[in-house]
Amino acid sequence: MDKFSVVVNGLGTVAVGCVQHQGARDHQEDSVGFTPVNGDPMDGFLAVVADGMGGMASGAFVSGWTVLRMLEAEIGRSGEAPEKQLCEAARRISGEIAAGGSRGGSTMAAVYLDSAGVHICSVGDSRVYMQRGGVLTRLTEDGDYMSSLLGRVIGGELTFRQAAEDPERDSLTQFMGGGVNIQPDATRTPIRPESGDRLLICSDGVYNAVNEQTLLQSLTLSAAAAAEDILGRVLAKGYTNQDNLTAAVLEFREITQEPHVGSADKPEDSENAGGTAVKLRADCTYYTSAGGSDHNEDSVYCGRGMYAVSDGLGGHSGGAAASQTAVNYIANAAKRSGGVPEDSMAELFEGANTAVRKLAGGLTTIAAGALRDGKFVLGNVGDSRVYYFRNGRVIAQTRDHSVCQAAVELGQLTPEQIRGSEDRVKLLKVLGNSDRLELKRQPEQIPAVNGDAFLICTDGFWEHVHEREMECDLVKSGSPTDWRDRMLKRLLLRTGNSGDNYTVLCGFITDEPEKPAPRRKPRRFVHFLISAAAALLMLGGLVAALVFLSGDSGAEESSSSLADTIK
Repeated sequence: MDKFSVVVNGLGTVAVGCVQHQGARDHQEDSVGFTPVNGDPMDGFLAVVADGMGGMASGAFVSGWTVLRMLEAEIGRSGEAPEKQLCEAARRISGEIAAGGSRGGSTMAAVYLDSAGVHICSVGDSRVYMQRGGVLTRLTEDGDYMSSLLGRVIGGELTFRQAAEDPERDSLTQFMGGGVNIQPDATRTPIRPESGDRLLICSDGVYNAVNEQTLLQSLTLSAAAAAEDILGRVLAKGYTNQDNLTAAVLEFREITQEPHVGSADKPEDSENAGGTAVKLRADCTYYTSAGGSDHNEDSVYCGRGMYAVSDGLGGHSGGAAASQTAVNYIANAAKRSGGVPEDSMAELFEGANTAVRKLAGGLTTIAAGALRDGKFVLGNVGDSRVYYFRNGRVIAQTRDHSVCQAAVELGQLTPEQIRGSEDRVKLLKVLGNSDRLELKRQPEQIPAVNGDAFLICTDGFWEHVHEREMECDLVKSGSPTDWRDRMLKRLLLRTGNSGDNYTVLCGFITDEPEKPAPRRKPRRFVHFLISAAAALLMLGGLVAALVFLSGDSGAEESSSSLADTIK
C-alpha cells in the first residue's frame, strides 16, 4: 500500500492512501499514479486511476500508458484552466492509443489539486467520490450507454423500464482509445474542499463489489486506513469473479481559508463605473413528472422574473387544483404588473392562500423566487424548497415548515436526516389550511451576482438528490438544462421513476442581454407571390420596351392591360 502526505500551496495538507489488488483475475489491468512528491510544498498535485478494459487487447498496457501520459501532461503549467488542460490531455492520449494500433482501451479518473481546489476529469466508468459530513457524493458520471438512455427517458422517448432492460445499457460509450472525439466528464469550475473531506478515486472493481453505504463507512477513516478498509471489505465478499481493484483516498487535513473573493465578484459591484446598475436576468428551464403515480399534482411557473413550484396534497382532484391555483395566482400577479410584482413574497403567498381556500378543498405547498432590482427573493410554505448557489456552493436555502425542520432547529436531527425520517411528511404550514399564513420567517433577499444559480423543487426531487450532488452537477454544467438533466439522471437511477411526483426548476443568473428570437422565415406561399409578382413586372417591362421600339398601339393596350393585372 502507498501512503504519503503532500502540501499544496494555497490549499493545505493532503494525506494519500492507495491500494491495488488483482482480485480473482489472471493479471492486473488497473494502473495508478501520482505526481512525484519530494516533501516540498507543491503548486499542483495530480492523481490518476485507469482501468484497462478486459474485453479489449492490451488493457494493462493501455491503462499504464494513460496514467504515464496524464502525469507527463504538466497540468497547471500553462495559463489555461486545469479542467480544460485535463480534457485536452485525455483527448490527445485517447487519440494516441487509437492511432497506435493496439486495439486496447481503458477508463480513467483524474483529480488535480491546486490553490483553487479540486479539478476532476473522468472517461468511462472509473469514478471519484467525496465524503463530507457523513454524506457520500459521486462526483463523476459514467460514460456508458445507460447515461444516453436516461437522457431519452427525460426527453419522453423511453420509459425507465425500457432503459433498464436494454441489453446494451452497461456498454461504455466513452473510453481512452476511442479517438480524439471522446467527451470527458469534467468540472467546469473547481470544488473547494473542507478540512475532513475525503476523495475516493477508484476502478469499477471497488464499487461493483461494495455499495455506497459501505464505502461511506470506510471513508470516515484516515486516508491510509480507509484504503485498507475498502480492500478488506471487497475481499471479504469472496466473489469468484472479483475484478481488479484500485482505490486511492485523498484526505484533506489542513485546508487553508477559501481564497478572497475579488471585487468583481462582490454583489455591491453590480454597478459599472458610470453608476448605472447592471441588468440581471435568469436563463431557466424546468421539468415536472408524475413519477410512479398515475397523475401529477405538481405545478410550475417560470417567466417575467418570477419562478414558482407547487406540490398539491391530499388526493388527486383537490391537490392538483390547489397547486395549479397557487401557481396561477403568482403568474397572474406577474402578468398584471408586466414583470415581478411590487408585492412582497409574503403578500403573494397570502394571496395564493386565499385563492386556494376559495376552492373549498385541496392543500398545497409552494416555493418561489423573484429576481428584482438586482436581488433574488426566495421563500416557501411547506416543504417545497428554494436553493441559491454562488461559486458552486449553496449559500442560502429555505427552511421547511415541518416537524422534521423543527427537530433540526432543536438539534435533534441533522438536515440530512430529514430525508429518512418517518415524520418527514408532517407539515406545519401549507396553503389552503387557514385564513392567514402568519409566516414568522420572512422571505430572504440576496444581492444577486452574475454567475449565481438557483434551484426550486418539490420534495419528490430533493428527497432523492442531495445538496452536495446539486453542487457537484452545477460545477460541471454549462447551461441550466445540462444541470437539470445531470440531477434527473441521479434521481432516475435512485428511484427507477417509481416514487412521488417531482418537479425541479433551474436558473442561471447572467448580465448578458437576452438573445433576440430568430426571425421567422416567410412561408413558401409568400415566396411564391413575391416571385410571381417579380416575374410579371419583368414581363411588363419587356412588353413596354417592345411597344416603344415598334410603336405598335395594340401592344401598348396589351401592356396597359398587363399593368392593370399586376396592380
